[in-house]
Amino acid sequence: MTRPRRIKTAYNIRYVHEANGRIVYRPHLTSAEKEVLPYDSGGFLRPPIALGRVGDPPDDIYAAYLKARESMRLQSVHRRNTLGWIVERYMDSREFCSLATKSQHMADTLKRILDHPLKINGADSTLAALQIRSLNQPLLHHIAEKRLSDYQERGRKGVVMVNRETTFLSTAISWAVNFVPDLGVTANPLTRFKKYKEEAVSRYVTDAEYHTQMEIAATIRAWLPPLFELTYLLATRGCETLDIRLSDLTEEGIRTRRTKGSRSNIILWSDRLRAAVAAARALHQKDKQTVRDPYLLCKRNGEAISTEGMNTYMQTLKQHMEANELGEVYWNLHLLTSSPP
Repeated sequence: MTRPRRIKTAYNIRYVHEANGRIVYRPHLTSAEKEVLPYDSGGFLRPPIALGRVGDPPDDIYAAYLKARESMRLQSVHRRNTLGWIVERYMDSREFCSLATKSQHMADTLKRILDHPLKINGADSTLAALQIRSLNQPLLHHIAEKRLSDYQERGRKGVVMVNRETTFLSTAISWAVNFVPDLGVTANPLTRFKKYKEEAVSRYVTDAEYHTQMEIAATIRAWLPPLFELTYLLATRGCETLDIRLSDLTEEGIRTRRTKGSRSNIILWSDRLRAAVAAARALHQKDKQTVRDPYLLCKRNGEAISTEGMNTYMQTLKQHMEANELGEVYWNLHLLTSSPP
């Protein structure tokens, strides 16, 4: 269906037309306006703004036009400079896309802080709808305290997660200050935001605790014991252990890819490391793997076990041990980097 032809008017104003006896303003939106205002397939404002009726005095139409422009500007600014809008723009940016894949995936979890309930001008809303110029450190401290309390009520420590959430929000705002024009602020209001103090690891896994959990883990998933052993021997994070492929097994040792902090390197072979690799490979001797370069710890077809899957079964293991009054024995993979099993 063809679009109705616009009828020119006697009013010498761009994008002002006559439609069905009315005088309407239907501008072509800029790229910035399109981010917050509705538009049609041609890029024009939809629906158009009515300025008056045919025959109204030019001064009245012009006054209505100026009011419409100001309304669009205020609406654009109000929607554009919210924390939700800023985070969305940041996660679409080239700078964000250059981050490690793990960091990008973590951002999907950290941005949940934007869903935190908040009253804005007396109405129920969320942090995502808050204007950047209204954000201050006392407000975020109040939100951080509430989120920490919520995490702890669900049985989690919460300190690290709350610190990561506020850091992510501050990073997004710093990006916006540098790359987004007309933001409404010239500096990051969260600069030097005081985080919660994180306690250093003080527990060390004993030989008995290590072997007890290894035995129970084998009843949950057969690949959990090799995961534990490889993670300890390679000094890797759990996700880094899952990322090892068969092609990473070299004559010298195992090639590791670090996703955080330290550099990637090759861990030289030892008898214990060879035994751990043999145990992992033995799980799939009879499986027909379709992946060209299978993962060392993998599904039947050779594809990777996801980090989410690992976390799920670690949680299942924890619940199983707690049900058998072994909750104090349970340890997570992070403790293996500082413990001598």
